[in-house]
Amino acid sequence: MSDLLLPPPLAADDRYQVLGAIAAARLSDIDLTPVLVYLIDTVDTTALPVLADQFHILGEGWQFARTEAEQRQLLKRAIELHRYKGTPWAIQQVLDTLQLSGKVSEWFDYGGQPYHFKISVDVTSRGIDANTLSMLTALVNEYKNVRSHLELVSLSQSSEGAVYYGAAVQLSSIIEIYPYQQTELQVSDPLYSAVTTHWIATLTVYPELLIADGSWIADGTEIANGLKQHSTVSEL
Repeated sequence: MSDLLLPPPLAADDRYQVLGAIAAARLSDIDLTPVLVYLIDTVDTTALPVLADQFHILGEGWQFARTEAEQRQLLKRAIELHRYKGTPWAIQQVLDTLQLSGKVSEWFDYGGQPYHFKISVDVTSRGIDANTLSMLTALVNEYKNVRSHLELVSLSQSSEGAVYYGAAVQLSSIIEIYPYQQTELQVSDPLYSAVTTHWIATLTVYPELLIADGSWIADGTEIANGLKQHSTVSEL
């Protein structure tokens, strides 16, 4: 805590300045939390029921507050709820504050008798018994206006669970295998080429024989002087 702010006549006196510094140091060591009871978020838990009685909500929803957080939330809204007490909005708000999943339906919403209303409450998350139902009815009657009449309190409960879906696909095929058939054949082998030539030539040499008188012998074998010539044939 900073030094105390002294009035001008005392601030000019050194003695009061020292006294102010001592007082500021002493006051800074004092825990003021216990006396700040209207700071609902920080007030000690033991003070909550006393505050509920002071704000007149002990019988107007306090019994439905299950946790300390719900109690503090109800305390913070106590003045607002009392300000709009007697309206459907107040009933709906007190249900929401207490985490009661409920809905208010007025008579013209469902074609009922004038100035009648119904309340449907989902008790899945907290359950309900006869005593709790009686307290809930008393809570609604506390916040409704005098003219209106509570016709019905309907309770609903639901359960949730995971639903798993599965799917399977089965495929089949038929394969027919026939005897092997040769559809294409490729053969590769070196190719060698060769050329041969066969020649036949016939050469005939006739003898050129003369007789003494210069004439040829008819058969070409004998001559007059007794010499004999032969013919030769060569073949290639």
